[in-house]
Amino acid sequence: MQMLARRLDSRRLSVSLIVIGCVLLGFLLRFLAREHATTDAVQYLIPWYIFARDRGIGGLGEAFTNYTPFYSYLLLITAQFNGLGQPLTLVKAISFVFEFGCAIVVALIVWSANKAPSRACVAFCCVWLAPTVIFNGAVWGQADSIWTFFTLVSIAAFMQHRNGILPFAVAVAVKAQGVFLGPFVLGMMLRDKIHWAWLAAVPAVYAALAVPVVVAGRPIASVFSVYMEQAETFHRLTMNAANIWVFAGSVPYQMGVPIGLALAALGGLALAALLARSKREGPEFILLVACASLMIMPYLLPKMHDRYFFAFEVASIGLACLNARYLPFPVIAQVSGVLSYLGFERNIVMGLLPAALCNTLLAIYLVLDLSRDESGFRFPKLAWLGYASSTAGLFAYLLLADAGENMSLTYLLFTGLVVGTALMVIKGSRCASVPERSVAGAAPAHPPVN
Repeated sequence: MQMLARRLDSRRLSVSLIVIGCVLLGFLLRFLAREHATTDAVQYLIPWYIFARDRGIGGLGEAFTNYTPFYSYLLLITAQFNGLGQPLTLVKAISFVFEFGCAIVVALIVWSANKAPSRACVAFCCVWLAPTVIFNGAVWGQADSIWTFFTLVSIAAFMQHRNGILPFAVAVAVKAQGVFLGPFVLGMMLRDKIHWAWLAAVPAVYAALAVPVVVAGRPIASVFSVYMEQAETFHRLTMNAANIWVFAGSVPYQMGVPIGLALAALGGLALAALLARSKREGPEFILLVACASLMIMPYLLPKMHDRYFFAFEVASIGLACLNARYLPFPVIAQVSGVLSYLGFERNIVMGLLPAALCNTLLAIYLVLDLSRDESGFRFPKLAWLGYASSTAGLFAYLLLADAGENMSLTYLLFTGLVVGTALMVIKGSRCASVPERSVAGAAPAHPPVN
């Protein structure tokens, strides 16, 4: 018994040291990228921060950002630490806080599902160090970790058979991209028999968070037209997003927007109906549907940015930690995400095609997986090796050759290899259909949530 206790203590110590090392490494990477400035940072983020710093609370009466009021409050709070770093560093610190929060929530999701501390620690470390997470906040200073944090809290609540509409409403109030979880929330409302009146929480939360800026004198019309103004900022079917619109370059903008909205609406309703009618139970299935919602919405919608798959990239890490059969999800998503980011960061737009093809495979796999009851996994080692080597070759080609619009046989070869081996990885991760196993710690059938 003493020997067993020593082994357990040694294992806990090893896990703790690994987690501490990952946390420190994450902070180091963010520190090294703190002064990296994109054009968006120079034109928007830094001026917004300076305005908040100079005007203080009195500046709330003006629309000094093109985001919702919630982000203005965060800038005002951050400005209180002025002098501890450069303006851009302090702005990026907002993302760092919520990225850390995302890592904690994903770890808690994994822990509550299977009570395995090692898996929860892996989930935390993988989110905190994920390449797209580093890219989004540390390199670009973007705020996608904020709405993603509240999205994950909503998912975690539903997984524990609690009403998660309020955190979902906060996510939508932070950024419109919070609506990507909408089909999942609708399905859970139907599944758990949550009263329709709870939908009023979405506009109510937005209105409540807007009270300080309205009191400060900002016109109501300006407060409630933020999302409409954002929608009119760009007139392109895809803003480097690796989605279906990468393949529709010849479709006119005026035609593509309504078609994309209709496709997303139909896809979202179908997903909600599937969740509501499915007999499958357990936290793994709930998280799987949430990931499907976060993937399919930005995949079908037009006018999406490269970073709008952020929530799926983070949530899928938790799913893989619950069942290693889903390991292709976060791995391929990270590769696709970085390939997409290179379009803005380095103007290497040729990475969008393989990224979109890989995301297409993931979307199809999600739909097929949701339509079947099966579990178990196996590792297609040869396929993983092929995917890793072909992906490395593609990144090397894009970075070293600095491929913009130029297409070559080498590019086509690497693109084909990446997509082909990604398909092998996804296909190899599926086993013969067997009855779904219960997950340790899964709750039994639950009563309606009112």
